[in-house]
Parts: sequence; C-alpha cells; structure tokens
Amino acid sequence: MMGCRHGAKNTLDLNYLYLAEKHGASLDAFVSELVLGVEVDLHDPRAERVSLLTLHAAKGLEFRVVFLVGCEDGLLPHRFSFDEAGDIDIAEERRLFFVGLTRARERLFLTHARRRHWRGELCDRSPSPFLQAIREALLDRQKEEAPATPRVRQLELF
Repeated sequence: MMGCRHGAKNTLDLNYLYLAEKHGASLDAFVSELVLGVEVDLHDPRAERVSLLTLHAAKGLEFRVVFLVGCEDGLLPHRFSFDEAGDIDIAEERRLFFVGLTRARERLFLTHARRRHWRGELCDRSPSPFLQAIREALLDRQKEEAPATPRVRQLELF
C-alpha cells in the first residue's frame, strides 16, 4: 500500500480482518462485501480525511461538512435511472437527493456547473429541478465569475 503511513495501513488491515471474521468461512460473502462497498463499512467517523461516496452509500452516515456536486438536470435526477416499467424513477432520485442533503451536520455545499464535458462534448447545463424545492432563505448563493478571456500573445519569429 504505497503512500500510507504505517498506522493507517495497520488500521486498514484490522478493518479487513474484522470483515473476514464477520463472514467466517464464507469466502463468497467476504469477496462480495469487498466488491459491493467495503469503503462504507470501513468508514471511521474519527478519521480526518475526505470520504467520497455515492448517494446510495451515504445512507445512514453523517458528516460535519458535505459537498453535493453535480446538482444538474440530467445528473440529479439521473436521466438513466429507470424503474421496472422503463420510466425515469423521479421519486427515487428525489429520495436520494434528500439523503445527500441530510448527511450534513453543520455545513452543506450544493454545486452545479454552467458547462460540463459530457460524452466528449462541452455542453451547457441547467441546475437540477430538485434545487427549486429548497427555500431561498436557506440558501447562500454564490456565483463564480467567468474568467476573463486570456489575452492573445503575439508569437515572435526570432
């Protein structure tokens, strides 16, 4: 494990040992848990680090500060999230958004981009419709100013 302090590696090893003990002789169950989300199970709320989780994986956890990024129409709600009938499951997407909002104990940051590279193209984006449900009094909107266009520099021949 490159780049880890010795103590952090030992803690991680102990967590894996805990998982192995939890599953006993069932190698399939142990491997399945490793593949399907061991990072959430190994989450230590005392650790001073950044945790990157999906909205699904964040269920039941709380953090002092949460950044919910990509609050854009098409990403949240995700336009490829379908129910059994093939319709977009907006209710489930809204529940996941709510999960993300409620993970923060002190500070919550919601971000969206005006433009994003999407499937090889630079596309204009609009904010998620879920953001409209949040009362304006609860928000502290901050807009990033567009960067000034860089000045073209004349190249010299000699």
